[in-house]
Amino acid sequence: MTNEEIQALSQDESERVKVMDGQIRDVDARLQRLYDALETGKFTTDELAPRIRALVAKKAELQGAREEAIEALPAKRFDIEDMQVMRGYVEDLRTLLGSASMLEQKAFLKSFVKRINVSNSEVTVDYTLPMPPIESDSETVPVLAFIQNGWGTRIRT
Repeated sequence: MTNEEIQALSQDESERVKVMDGQIRDVDARLQRLYDALETGKFTTDELAPRIRALVAKKAELQGAREEAIEALPAKRFDIEDMQVMRGYVEDLRTLLGSASMLEQKAFLKSFVKRINVSNSEVTVDYTLPMPPIESDSETVPVLAFIQNGWGTRIRT
C-alpha cells in the first residue's frame, strides 16, 4: 500500500468521524425534543419511553463506531520505509502461525482482524496489522498476580 493510498484511507476515516459527529448531534437534538415533550406533559412516559430507549441505544452505537474510526486515524499509524523490514515481519507472522495450534491461530487472527465481508466473488478483510511497539528494542510481558486464598498457615486449593 502506497503512502497516497494510506492518506486517502485516513481522509475517509476523518470524513466518517465528521458524519458520525453530525449523526450524534441529530440524535441528541431528537432526545432533547422528546425530553421537552415529556416535561411539558404533551406525552406520557409510557408513550415516549420506547423511543427514548431506541435513541439512547443508537447514540451509544454511533459513539462506539466513532471511537473505532478515531483509532484508525493516522496518528496511530506506523510507516515502514524498508521492504526488507516488512518482509521480516511477514516471515515472523508466518512462523508464528505455522507453529501454533488451530485454536491459537484463530485467537491470534481475531485479535487484529476486525471484519471479513464476502459478496459474490469478492472478499474484503478489514484488519490492523500487528506491529511491534514503536521505539522499543524488547517486549515486556506482565506477570500475573499471585492471589492467596485461605489463611496464612493453610492454603486452600
